[in-house]
Amino acid sequence: MTRRMRAVACVLSLMGGMAMVPFPALADTQWLAPPPMYPPDTWKGRSVAVVRILDKLDAHVQVINIPAGQDATYKSLTLHARACLERPPTLAADTAAWLTVHDAHEGMAAFDGWMLTQEPAIGVFQNPLYDVQVVGCGGDDVAPVPPPLAVVQQQATSPDAPVPTPADQPAQAAPTPSPDAPLPPVPLSPPPAAHPAVPPPMPPTPEDNNSGAAPLLLH
Repeated sequence: MTRRMRAVACVLSLMGGMAMVPFPALADTQWLAPPPMYPPDTWKGRSVAVVRILDKLDAHVQVINIPAGQDATYKSLTLHARACLERPPTLAADTAAWLTVHDAHEGMAAFDGWMLTQEPAIGVFQNPLYDVQVVGCGGDDVAPVPPPLAVVQQQATSPDAPVPTPADQPAQAAPTPSPDAPLPPVPLSPPPAAHPAVPPPMPPTPEDNNSGAAPLLLH
């Protein structure tokens, strides 16, 4: 019994010593600010579009670097790159290139529009012989050039920061060979189509319900 009392006294003394240890106050805790990030619709320009071409007849794959504003040829294809855009480092990696593709074969449809690396279904070159996809950008940085992250963070925290309007969007568009033909904005992935509501089944009408009919008597 004496040993048990001594053990309980030791435990209580230890608990009392632990209770005397001061804990830091929550008011003195310094919370870290979130890292600055670019808005989701921010792009930066590059001077070269990297395109991959697949010949469906012989399964040959060719990667071509097309400078912005110039043409490139592959067999019967003529490709023209107007601009190449990619995401800044703080956003998810993606590439968008405005391409014009012509096939010299008769009856082939041409393509003129955006092609995105992460959304290949948005811009598709319909051709039975070749498959054309953009795989990246290269070369030097060109307009649009995103502002430094310090400026982006200052605009996000400043209450007097001007709110961008649709009229300010053309100033961030990709460079075009002619000012009379500006590039449209990069398309976003379409939202999933909502499934139409299925109406509940209608209750059977009295005409279709044979429960009230007279039973058939067999003799």
